Amino acid sequence: MHRPESKLPHGRVLGALRLCLVVVFALLSVSPTAGADVGLRVGDVRRVVAFADVHGGYQELLSVLRATAVIDESLHWRAGDTHLVSLGDLLDRGPDSRKVIDLLMRLETEAREAGGAVHLVLGNHEVMNIVGDLRYVTAAEYAAFAGSDDTALREQAWQLVLGQEPTALRADFDALYPPGYFAHRQAFSATGQYGAWLLTKPFMLIINDTAFVHAGLPEMVARLGLDATDQTLHEELGEYLRTWGAMETQLGLVRPVEFLERPDTVAGRGAEQESKTLHAMQDAELFTPGGPTWFRGQALCHPYTEAENLDKALAKLGVSRVVEGHTVSPNGRVLSRFDGRAILLDTGMLQQVYKGSPAALVFEDGRWAVIYADQPGQRLQPEVLPRAVGPRPRGLDDDALEQWLAQAEVVSVEELDAGITNPRRVTLRKDGVELRAVFKFLSTDFGIRDRSRALNESDRFEYEMAAYKLDRLLGLDLVPVTVPRTIKGRRGVLQFWIDGSINIRQMLEQKLQPSGWCDAAPQYNLMNVFDVLIHNTDRTQENALFTRDWMLVLIDHTRAFTLQTANPVLLYHGELRVPPALAGRLKTLDRETLQVALGPYLRSRQIDALLKRRDQLLDLYRAGTEVEQRVAP
Repeated sequence: MHRPESKLPHGRVLGALRLCLVVVFALLSVSPTAGADVGLRVGDVRRVVAFADVHGGYQELLSVLRATAVIDESLHWRAGDTHLVSLGDLLDRGPDSRKVIDLLMRLETEAREAGGAVHLVLGNHEVMNIVGDLRYVTAAEYAAFAGSDDTALREQAWQLVLGQEPTALRADFDALYPPGYFAHRQAFSATGQYGAWLLTKPFMLIINDTAFVHAGLPEMVARLGLDATDQTLHEELGEYLRTWGAMETQLGLVRPVEFLERPDTVAGRGAEQESKTLHAMQDAELFTPGGPTWFRGQALCHPYTEAENLDKALAKLGVSRVVEGHTVSPNGRVLSRFDGRAILLDTGMLQQVYKGSPAALVFEDGRWAVIYADQPGQRLQPEVLPRAVGPRPRGLDDDALEQWLAQAEVVSVEELDAGITNPRRVTLRKDGVELRAVFKFLSTDFGIRDRSRALNESDRFEYEMAAYKLDRLLGLDLVPVTVPRTIKGRRGVLQFWIDGSINIRQMLEQKLQPSGWCDAAPQYNLMNVFDVLIHNTDRTQENALFTRDWMLVLIDHTRAFTLQTANPVLLYHGELRVPPALAGRLKTLDRETLQVALGPYLRSRQIDALLKRRDQLLDLYRAGTEVEQRVAP
């Protein structure tokens, strides 16, 4: 079961609670209905304003709504027939979630009366609050619900606990459940003020030719489409609420049970089958990256591994693009990926946590534009997601990192006991930032006099530059930044060191499995395609790395770029497949382009051999396409 957001706030175990028996019976009778107040597809909309992931940042949201002329100075609707779209995650982390949701509930009514609309697509944090997964609810959010209602509900809950646990201490009980906790849980129950409202909201929405979703479009959407996906997720949510409510009643669970602990708690009461049922439910699309409230494929995964799924999903929905949140952009700006087919709108609006830039995506006068709250008069375009292979300080993308590595002061140099080219690990410092890199400066032909054989068997640091330049030409984003540099009088190349990475050998020795947002198999396939293209004769478990978030990185290409055209021995034994988007990029390679990029590092015959291998890969792609067309229904 994928649980990427797992740390509990302030180290406190906050229960995942509906208020004991007070709310259980209400939940048992509820069957959520998708989009009860709006359709899932709305057309002919003149103006759209979309924002993402407020997370309780009330003032930040106000700044966006003012900048986009949605509200006036008294915080009332002034936008006429505008359609305002929230991509979800109004709640958690920030102090003013209740203010945020109250504002949008009021604006929903005002907008409708003015001929406009307010739409909310459910995010994972709305779902978490509905089902009682409270890992990210802060004390300030609970405090907004404190008062006489909470006091009465607290006393009821305490009496139930005391009836089962006569030795329980009231002080411990109150410390575990902060002021406002019980009223909060009632408000987000299926019949509560907020829970009932949220349960009418869809998981996806289409306005004109654009899909709006919280996290992204997984394979589920490509397979089921709009209505069936929304219906399935609402059915999963309703069934979970009913099932857990019944289990609480049947097992007499009067204390709140944290969401992730529920299956084990139920098993501890001797209900093994019920525990298995909960495990299965919590592994459904609603709670995992298999569904559109958790999926991060379009935000994080490589375009060559994700483009096919995205294109299938967009075609199934009948739209031109998707606008999504959930994944905070690395530079606090609205980003564009997949040639504008995916717009990433989560700019980290909650500044006290993410230090982002409150922003909205606006459709008006037939065009899309970005408005930042601190630049209300400007209409900007989404920025292309900058290349950044491996983690590094914010704002230092790969273009900036190239300059940084070329100019940074060398702090220290240490030998590495690896490789024929005798690499060194170098620590560098510039502008208050300290990073590490690998320096290679030796090349050898092993005394081979035959030039063809030497080109096939040599070990040269120059090939590291050729691999990096080719990676950038193709947009593979697998090879770390590499620059030419002279250190201590030695000419060589300096390659960014990926701190915190693990190579495949270490991964296998530790019996680890890649568990990031992006599947490993398609990444391995890209590695194989690259190694075939450059005829890499030395891909090993030591020079294929994974970053902390399980993104593949390739290093050590000093024994590549031979004259051979037969495939080298490949590290990954899966079927070699050229993704369509990569095939299109390969077609753009010509001799002139390669000569400019790779000529300083390779001989002419090596470039010719590379083009022959490129042609073989394109033949493989065409053959695979023909097979797919023959077997297509």
